[in-house]
Amino acid sequence: MDDRSGLTADPSVRVEVRAFPDVPDLGALAATTGADVVWLDSSLPAGAPASAHARARWSVLALTDGPFAARFRHEARRAVVEVAAPSVRWFGPSRHDGSPAFAVLDDLLGRTPRLPGPVAGCGFTLGWVGFLGYELGRESGGVDRTAPSHADADLRFTDRAVVVDERGAAWALALVADAEPAASAANRAWLGTVTGGRTSVDVVDVPPRLPADLAATGRVTRAAYETSVDVCRAEIREGNAFQVCLTTAFAVPGSGQEERCASATDPYLVEYRRMRGADPVPFGAYLRLGPLRVASRSPERFLRIDAAGAVSAEPIKGTRRRTADPVADAAVRAELAASVKDRAENVMIVDLLRNDLLRTAVPGSVHVERLCDVETYASVHQMVSTITAVLPDGAPRAAVVRAAFPPGSMTGAPKISAMAIADRLEGAPRGVYSGVIGYFAASGSVDLSVAIRTLVTVVDDAGAVRSRTFGAGGAVTWSSVAADEAEEVETKTRSVLGAVGAAARW
Repeated sequence: MDDRSGLTADPSVRVEVRAFPDVPDLGALAATTGADVVWLDSSLPAGAPASAHARARWSVLALTDGPFAARFRHEARRAVVEVAAPSVRWFGPSRHDGSPAFAVLDDLLGRTPRLPGPVAGCGFTLGWVGFLGYELGRESGGVDRTAPSHADADLRFTDRAVVVDERGAAWALALVADAEPAASAANRAWLGTVTGGRTSVDVVDVPPRLPADLAATGRVTRAAYETSVDVCRAEIREGNAFQVCLTTAFAVPGSGQEERCASATDPYLVEYRRMRGADPVPFGAYLRLGPLRVASRSPERFLRIDAAGAVSAEPIKGTRRRTADPVADAAVRAELAASVKDRAENVMIVDLLRNDLLRTAVPGSVHVERLCDVETYASVHQMVSTITAVLPDGAPRAAVVRAAFPPGSMTGAPKISAMAIADRLEGAPRGVYSGVIGYFAASGSVDLSVAIRTLVTVVDDAGAVRSRTFGAGGAVTWSSVAADEAEEVETKTRSVLGAVGAAARW
């Protein structure tokens, strides 16, 4: 394999693999442990376009309690790195300081042992999994804010994982190192246990849908949001931006499911399983990381980098709510495909991403592979484009992500000016929402989704909810109509909030 990852090769460190006799239920496996987990959950609705299947081929359940575990989080502008004893030889001792997040991530990825892919076609080979929150944009020209009540980033080095191919096969992956025989023996024992035991557990019976009788309260009123849309249009008229991604947030009450699911290890995982049944998407995710419970039903890829250095970005701009009547639904899809405004939004972000990728790519290698293609999901039609590039040999993956962060589809253009306008109008940090979720694999592969359609719950040490929020927004251009932009926000809330028995009220 052509290795452009820049990672250190060490033949004494390997991934051992064990096939499952039957494809396991990853949600059920996640429910068997109380430890932190990251479930990257790919699925597609019936009739999804062929172009979407490659994006949704692999699902990953990453476990964080193995003997080689390490953790990196960036909180209150400080980096905290926690390293288990068997991994100190790679990552160094546990530490905390004021280093920038992307600098620490670059250092950790550079120390990560090179692990070629043991499963053909699968980019994930163990490595770092988790999220980078929107406020890390302060390190690439954004406003200097930090997330409320949780870290700006939380990534775990995982040495145990299960990967599932949508074509009907699954494997358990575990890290072994000749210099750490005890840790390696523990991981080999886990391989036998996880592939030889039950692959499903009893899941608390929760109705597939709840009546939407809970009010998810807007941070601002609908009228205030519409006023902010018009302020964005004024900024655009003055030449301060071409497009501004204006967002807001909704405070989501508990559905009472916590009491009904008292026997579950994680009631929010039960809740997420209901979400995914109602809304298949290629970049779903469930994260249980410290006090965070993140349930994401994202259809959008931020960046994918393969081990050889090929890059792709797939921004989404342009959304329409689906209807139950097939004829009317086809008309809605056709209207989106022909919409001059939505195509303009999409093209602006494509141009922004071309610039972001060119900052680290081989000159001349950036290309637009498809422009303004409409894809259909369970609840919406969306307009998607694909931009590709090639990295030079040894390009640091953290630098590539930093150069394109935050995702352009969640900022507007030009990026720095648009972020400043949006922040002034929103008046609050976004947190996990508008950031990215995914992995930095030990092979050099990276796959990150945009954290949209994402419900973020923060709990205290006793498990009580401290906050529970859902972010939504849209791109404002000169041709935007304030009432239409507010309607788009409501459309984007329905698939997730409906699954927890709530509806936006603002």
